[in-house]
Amino acid sequence: MAESLSFDPIRFFLKGIKYALGGLFALYLIFAVVNVVDEGEKAVILTFGEISDTWDPGLHVKLPLVQSIETYSLRVQKATFGESNYPHGDDEDILTAYSNDQQIIESYALSMTWSYDGNRVADVYKHFDSDRSGAVFNSVVRPTVVQVTKAILGQYTAQTIVQERAKLDTAIEDSLKKQLANLPINILSVQFEDVSFSEKYEEVLEQTAQKKMEIEKAQNELQRIQIETQQQVAQAEARNKAIKLQADAEAYQIEVKAKAEAAAIRMRGDALRENPRLVELTIAEKWNGSVPQTVVQGTEGNSIVPLMNLTHTK
Repeated sequence: MAESLSFDPIRFFLKGIKYALGGLFALYLIFAVVNVVDEGEKAVILTFGEISDTWDPGLHVKLPLVQSIETYSLRVQKATFGESNYPHGDDEDILTAYSNDQQIIESYALSMTWSYDGNRVADVYKHFDSDRSGAVFNSVVRPTVVQVTKAILGQYTAQTIVQERAKLDTAIEDSLKKQLANLPINILSVQFEDVSFSEKYEEVLEQTAQKKMEIEKAQNELQRIQIETQQQVAQAEARNKAIKLQADAEAYQIEVKAKAEAAAIRMRGDALRENPRLVELTIAEKWNGSVPQTVVQGTEGNSIVPLMNLTHTK
C-alpha cells in the first residue's frame, strides 16, 4: 500500500511534458485554422498553390497544411517614379525626356497615389504575387509610366510644361488609367514632383521671367499714368464746365438787364409820342425854382454870357 502511494518524479515530469505538448499542439491548430482579416484588407486563399477563394475582413477558418493565405491592403498607397529608391542610387531610375520644342528635360519625377482593386484581388496575386517590398509593382508599372510621360511631355513646349502643370498632370493621369486598365489597381491621382531642364535653358527661363516682370511693371506704370491723366482731364473739364456755367449766368444777367432797359426806353418813347408835353412836365417837376446864371451862345457852344442877377434883395 505504501509503494502505490509513493511519488514518482520522472513519471510526473513525463506526464507534464505530455500535457504541455498537447496544449501547444492545440494552440497550433487554433492559430493554423483560425485566421483574421483586418478591415481595409482582403485575402487570397491558395489550396495546394491554386487560388480557391478570397476573404473579406473578419474571422475565417482554413485547412492547415493544405491552404495558405496572401493578404493585401486596399488602403491608398503612393509610388514615386524618377527618384532612386535604392540605397546606393541607380542612374537607370533617372527619367529624361524632350519637350515639343526640343528642349532637354534632364530629369523629372512624378508621384502616383493608387490602391489595389478589391474586386480583383485574385488578379493582384496573379500580377504581383506577395510583393512585400513593392519591387514587382515598380517593375510592372514603371515601364508604362516612363512611356506615357515621355510621349505626353513631347506634346508640350518647355514653357507650357512649367506654366501648365495642372493640365499636364491631368493628361498623364488620364493616359495612365487607360494604359494600366488591365492591371488590378485603381489610379487615384498623378502629380509632377520636379522637372529640371538644362542649365542653359534654366537661364533663359530666368531671363524671360525677369523680362516679363519688367514688362508688367512698365504696363502698371503706364496704366497709373493713364489714370492720373484721365483724372487731370476730368478735373480740367469740370473746371471749364464751371467757368462756362458762370459765364452763361453772367451773360444771361446782362441780357436780362439789357432787355429790361430797352423795354423801359421803348415805353418812354411811346409815352413821349403820345404826350408831347411830357418833357416839359418832367422838367418842371425837377425844377427847383432857381434861374440860370449863364447862358451858352454860339453854334459850337464856346461862348458863355452871364445873365442879370434877378435875385430879389430886400
